[in-house]
Amino acid sequence: MRDFGYRAHMPRRREPDPFALQVGVRIRQLREEQGLTMEKLAFESELGSKGHLSNLERGLARPTIHTLKVLAERLEVDVLDLLTFPDQGDRQKLVDLTRHLGRGTIRKLLKDILQDMGPLESTKEAAAPPPKKAAKRKSAPAKARKKKRSS
Repeated sequence: MRDFGYRAHMPRRREPDPFALQVGVRIRQLREEQGLTMEKLAFESELGSKGHLSNLERGLARPTIHTLKVLAERLEVDVLDLLTFPDQGDRQKLVDLTRHLGRGTIRKLLKDILQDMGPLESTKEAAAPPPKKAAKRKSAPAKARKKKRSS
């Protein structure tokens, strides 16, 4: 086989990439939740390839940002939802649960959380270090006058 300095295609992995596998499992969960087959999701999105989707779901291919966007659009979720793993803690479980809430409910929850937290500005000010005083700089004319005196 001759080597022309390029590869016609990227070989797939033999072993799954751990994070890609997590994302792939999540894609499969959301696909099955929607009642979509692999073939239907692949062809109704811009992905177009059932084989590529299969590799994504098994962690044998790493999804690009564009691929995540295309799949999220067809699955009618946010890209965030493809990267949320509810079994990995309460915060991610909470994020996942918000997928099922209406806009009004989310706005009310957000308002309640912000009230419980208090003003965000005071939180930022408490965490930020005090501003540094700017060092005095000599102006260009002052530097020139000093130079003339020393001559």
